[in-house]
Amino acid sequence: MQIWPRWPAILACLSLALAATLPVQAEIKFLTHSLGGSTQVDETGQIRGKLHGGRRSFYVEVVVAMMQERGLESRIEEVPLSRGLFLLERESDFALFNLIRNEDRDARFKWVGPISSFSTYFYEHVNAPTGVRSISDARKVASICVLRGNNVERHMRGLGFNNILLANSNEACAQLLGYERVSLMTESRYPWFVNDPVLSTLIVRTPVVLAITDGFIALSPNVPDEEVAAWQQALGTIRQNGLYDRLVETYLLPEGVSRAEDDEQKGLERVGPD
Repeated sequence: MQIWPRWPAILACLSLALAATLPVQAEIKFLTHSLGGSTQVDETGQIRGKLHGGRRSFYVEVVVAMMQERGLESRIEEVPLSRGLFLLERESDFALFNLIRNEDRDARFKWVGPISSFSTYFYEHVNAPTGVRSISDARKVASICVLRGNNVERHMRGLGFNNILLANSNEACAQLLGYERVSLMTESRYPWFVNDPVLSTLIVRTPVVLAITDGFIALSPNVPDEEVAAWQQALGTIRQNGLYDRLVETYLLPEGVSRAEDDEQKGLERVGPD
């Protein structure tokens, strides 16, 4: 009697054997930095943005939405920027956001984005106005607090600034400016302290735009190109289906500011003058 091979069982065994020999893509470990008071931790232990919490809140929600689009869960961890850059370059399977893609960093990492475009302004103490109206004016003040290792530091040195005071966190810069220990600090149009009842009244935006830049998610060099492409596709999907715009309105913009008003303001922004 002829016994036919049990092909389904054989194929299943072969598939399992093949799968065991294939490399398994490790989970990407997501890092972010400089959150200030713009986020909170939910009941699962995940960092989430606060409603109308500003730029940092918005970035977190964009990345969470990209994870959900891919059906993945990964804990976001806040680290100092310098630590994030160290892990990104020296270790495997890390992602760091938000990061500026400058010439120094471009070839060192892989990139997804941009996840945003934002303007960096000079801010001053409401009771110690500097009167700055240009980048040239800002070069003449006593001191400007800048986050250590930030792209802003590199950009300002390239513009000839010699009055930079480096701090290890944005909170430290806000504290120094709050006590009038520095003349200016740098932050985006919607800073992390936008909803802080004290800082938002003490620290006010000058009319001078230092830079307009795009922000990205940077990934460790070992991350496969296919994985990078999958994250880029997830970002494209939430842009196309309208979720990205809803996150802008819900997390980036201050309460009471419409998307139309925001777009109008963006249209007026220009770097400088020098």
